[in-house]
Amino acid sequence: MKTEIEFSHGNLVVTRIYQASIDEVFEAWIITSKVKQWWGCAECTDVRSEVEPEVGGKYNHHMTIETDQGSHDVPGFATLIEYDPPHLLAYTSNDKNDNMVIRVEFTQLETGTKVRLTHSNIPDMKVEGDVELRVIIQGGWTAAFGKLADVVEKSSAA
Repeated sequence: MKTEIEFSHGNLVVTRIYQASIDEVFEAWIITSKVKQWWGCAECTDVRSEVEPEVGGKYNHHMTIETDQGSHDVPGFATLIEYDPPHLLAYTSNDKNDNMVIRVEFTQLETGTKVRLTHSNIPDMKVEGDVELRVIIQGGWTAAFGKLADVVEKSSAA
């Protein structure tokens, strides 16, 4: 299945069905050795994660991104605000756009697991020149959801 994307009024919704169990997919979001295999945009070459799987815990993911201008680090600091394994995790961004909330819902289906991510309160602003922040965030989640399929569906088939 392809990744489905919707954007409206500062909220991005990303949905995909994975051919893996809900436990496998949820673990890929909280076990740092798995997170580093799929987190980040297409240009991401390294991820360093720190996950404290509990409400109030850290949910930090720092990426190294390679571009034509060289590599640079993109820090990501967050705090878990909802945690109900294996059905839900939500976190707030503690970066400069600290009112963004990312909520990820996991639903077991007969054919796999549906993941629905809602990235709320994306500010209407431009970054990196004239690129809208929502475009960068959408591209990042689209790439990450594709990489996540490679990780969970490969391990599920093994």
